Amino acid sequence: MRSELNIWDHSRQLLELLSARGADRAPEMDSSAQGAELLAPFAAALKSPRLLDVGCGGGHFYHSLKRRGLSADYFGLDSSRQAVRTARAAFETLGLDRGRIILGRVEDLFGLEFDLAVIINTMTFCADFRQPLDRIIDTGVRAVVIRDNFGPETEIRWEPDGFLDEGFNHLCGYWNRWSEAAVADFFSQRGFATKKVMDNRTKGQMELVVNKPYYWSWLLAWRRLAFENYR
Repeated sequence: MRSELNIWDHSRQLLELLSARGADRAPEMDSSAQGAELLAPFAAALKSPRLLDVGCGGGHFYHSLKRRGLSADYFGLDSSRQAVRTARAAFETLGLDRGRIILGRVEDLFGLEFDLAVIINTMTFCADFRQPLDRIIDTGVRAVVIRDNFGPETEIRWEPDGFLDEGFNHLCGYWNRWSEAAVADFFSQRGFATKKVMDNRTKGQMELVVNKPYYWSWLLAWRRLAFENYR
């Protein structure tokens, strides 16, 4: 997507927050903390797994892993040029490899291999969940940890953000809610088991995100043959 049309490239307030998070100068996000804890059993079962953080923003999930002593070969992916520039600058300041932050859409992933993936607050902004999840599965991942707007039915919303920088609030994006059963069935057909986990912060209650309703929860998916004893 052209940067001019990407809503994530036109929020100065958000980019400043991503910069602080990427440099580990902002409080840890509740979702990052819970995501790292949910990922821990899978990471512990593998030796230095290659981890893809989809929709990585400032790359701040790296710090949540580090706080918990989780050993993972971290890579971040984001479609926003501004977010990637921000994350790379933060990584460089911290003495980390800026090349671990990849610019691109998850739908376009090709030829890369990973063991684990985490997708926090990102699938809701995709046109459909199937294409990005197919691309992630094609990387060879053995487990995926997802936080998203799940519900009993899929609801597609194409609406303006409304909170962007002046001159860009005409831009629209997806703000979708996905059928939890449909996503679980999608994984099942590809040899994955799944498990729903309540979100620690919202506890099943509705949360407004830029005045749009969200019902956050977690879905864990793992290849049955890779983690036979996980429940």
